[in-house]
Amino acid sequence: MEIISRDRADCYIKGAKTGAPQAIQVADRWHLLKNLREMLIRVADRCHKQVQAAARVVVENNKIGDRVPTKKEPRGIPPPDIVATKYEQLQQQRRIRRLKRYKRVVKLHNQGLSKREIARRMGIHFSTVRRFLAAGCFPERAQRWSPRATDPYVDYLRRRWKEGCQNARQLTAELKQQGFKGSYDMVRRRVAHWRKQTSGSKANRHADKRSRLSRKRPPSSNRIAWLLLKPLPDMTPKEYALVTAITKRCPALEKAAVLAREFMDMVRNRKAQILDDWITRACAPEEAVELNRFANGLLSDLPAIRAALSLSWSNGQVEGQVNRLKLVKRQMYGRAKFDLLRQRVLYRG
Repeated sequence: MEIISRDRADCYIKGAKTGAPQAIQVADRWHLLKNLREMLIRVADRCHKQVQAAARVVVENNKIGDRVPTKKEPRGIPPPDIVATKYEQLQQQRRIRRLKRYKRVVKLHNQGLSKREIARRMGIHFSTVRRFLAAGCFPERAQRWSPRATDPYVDYLRRRWKEGCQNARQLTAELKQQGFKGSYDMVRRRVAHWRKQTSGSKANRHADKRSRLSRKRPPSSNRIAWLLLKPLPDMTPKEYALVTAITKRCPALEKAAVLAREFMDMVRNRKAQILDDWITRACAPEEAVELNRFANGLLSDLPAIRAALSLSWSNGQVEGQVNRLKLVKRQMYGRAKFDLLRQRVLYRG
């Protein structure tokens, strides 16, 4: 065996050294970029307070549609004049439990206990304790929101619904005349919760208000990390406004993002000659501690990182086969057994 392509887990590193010490180990480039994004997520988690404040300013200036909760209306708790659904009530209960856990972690930390001792006493992971203490305030969880094809037509649908047209098929036909490319089921799902309320009632008005508010969500740390690594020409004006506001309020996140983009360019264009200089700058004490840890991790696996930036080998073929196997398996999950799965995988191979 001459070359081993692997991700950066310790078990793979030790296994390759033990089983084939003569082989060249190549760190997978996709996993390197994944680790890089995870580093940015941790920095955004630590800068949670500044990030949310920046997003709030952008929302108030009508530059982006992400909704940021105010102190009077924390995320996860609907306003008092809106009837909460069962899902929202469950979300609120989970948030209360998480808030109690956060307060207890802070209290134990103030008593002088170490992070590992706090994790042991509370039965939670050490990284959770570290994230809570680094946040500086209770880290809210951002809700996911996916745009729907009916969003541009919601005002028209609401007006027609109040006029008395409550037939989803008729509404779909009217939207088609306006250029709507979606299906009847999209419209039916959009008006389903309106149908449960009496037309013109207070509950219906509350449902409409909740539908409008649902378009505005606070940006999650994962979303912020993606935006910070996104090329500037590919950003929308709203995304650019959000990134600009965040980086102005959080210099540590801005500096980490600059070095992260340099590393991403180095990996994609195989610039192995500048790796040592990048690690030196990333290990500087003035940089974010999460970036320091990422750079130190590269130092501990430096030969494999250099090989990744100079050789063409990667895990691409293997990861593709794993993805194909998972797709086939999930298509028939709960409806067939291993023998059929084996035949389908071999047939497609």
